[in-house]
Amino acid sequence: MSGQKGESSRLDRRRFLKRGLVGGGLLLCAGALPFAFRSTLRRRPRAPLRLLSADEYAVFAAAAARLVPGDGAGPRWPTADALDCGGKVDALLAEVHPDMGSDFRRLLRLFESGLLGAVVAGSPRPFTRASAADQDARLEAWRRSRFDLLRSGYQAIKRLAHASYYSSPEIYALVGYPGPPVVPAVAG
Repeated sequence: MSGQKGESSRLDRRRFLKRGLVGGGLLLCAGALPFAFRSTLRRRPRAPLRLLSADEYAVFAAAAARLVPGDGAGPRWPTADALDCGGKVDALLAEVHPDMGSDFRRLLRLFESGLLGAVVAGSPRPFTRASAADQDARLEAWRRSRFDLLRSGYQAIKRLAHASYYSSPEIYALVGYPGPPVVPAVAG
């Protein structure tokens, strides 16, 4: 019995290392490859960027626009662009450990890749140049991917998009949140 357990743990480690190497290789390629077929009609930041490039900002802004309820949710709901979700995420990532910021930048370049888009979702266009339906298909393909890197990459993009959107005061009343509590100053 213990022989089977030892063999099973070796297979788990081997599978883990294999997946890690594949994911690391994808991130490395995404970091080394330039954006092919860049969009000329990209979303532009409102303020100078602190970490993301203009292209990376455009990728995140396009993904956020598909992930939050603003587009098509009715006139009361602001869009991700109106709330500058991309600018908020750029400011946040500028404050984290540099390795985390670099990894997220590589993730955005990988997400933009038309080559990976063709393989994963059947759309050879870069994400920012794809139709809304193709963008939704790419997001769904990453969400359901059998590769841990793509699933966790989707979760990172989605969670940052949602955090930047729902933390905006303009959204509080729409979701029934009274806002953060007022903490009285302590006399010292």
